[in-house]
Amino acid sequence: MEKNILTQMLQEYDSFTRSERKIADYVLEHQKETQYISITDLSAECEVAVSTVSLFCRKLRLAGFNDFKLELARAALPAGANASQLAGEVLPEDSAGIVMGKVLHTIQDELNNAYHMLSESAVTRAVDLLRGAGQVLCLGQGNHSVVALAAWAQFSTTTSKFKTIQDSHMQTVALSTLEEEDVVLYFSYSGATHEVLEAAEVIRGRGAKLILVTRYLNSPASAYADTVLLCGPNEQPFQFGSSAAIVAQLYVVEVLLSEFIRRDPEGAERCRQSVGKALTQKCV
Repeated sequence: MEKNILTQMLQEYDSFTRSERKIADYVLEHQKETQYISITDLSAECEVAVSTVSLFCRKLRLAGFNDFKLELARAALPAGANASQLAGEVLPEDSAGIVMGKVLHTIQDELNNAYHMLSESAVTRAVDLLRGAGQVLCLGQGNHSVVALAAWAQFSTTTSKFKTIQDSHMQTVALSTLEEEDVVLYFSYSGATHEVLEAAEVIRGRGAKLILVTRYLNSPASAYADTVLLCGPNEQPFQFGSSAAIVAQLYVVEVLLSEFIRRDPEGAERCRQSVGKALTQKCV
């Protein structure tokens, strides 16, 4: 039988450094929690550097921290179980009606969680930045580029200063020409990808502002943000981006839009009237 990551850690425990043993001790005691934690939060819990966590993962012959969480999730599976059972979502024996109910229940739960995670002061600060911006660039990578596109589509009916770019190269071009009064609204579940960190560096260098929508307050990108809007479910490592995370971020978009309009309903209505009149010409 192939040994799992927990067994491997126990077998190699004596070869770990003092800092690595702190990580191993925490993981062995908090197996379930570690499946959902960020590398920054784990390093803080263990009082070690983020680089130490990365080295610990490579010492276990893994590609990195996400790979480590995948192996940890596999180790938690009962004998003969698979990833879908771990997620606790739809089962093979479920009827279409049960599937509909489970999905509805999951989405309702995630919207409720998003509401409780979202800080009123963070929303206020974010809308202050959006209203005062010269232009607002809505960005995201992977699944979250869809949310960035939806944010631009929603706000574009109320003002002309919102934009989005899907191509990563053109995103870099746009970021490198930002002005100090400009704002970037960036969607990233982890806040710890190379893309968001590279973007954050450029934004800071240009003196522009960053609003980060993420799951983790202590993510690496959060250190660059002018305000952080927290939302998102505890994703299983096997999910690789869930619909629930997208729904939670869309809830944040709707909150920002509603507060944006509330502060200037007349201006928003004028724009919407103009958009509505133009769109009627496209109807048969």
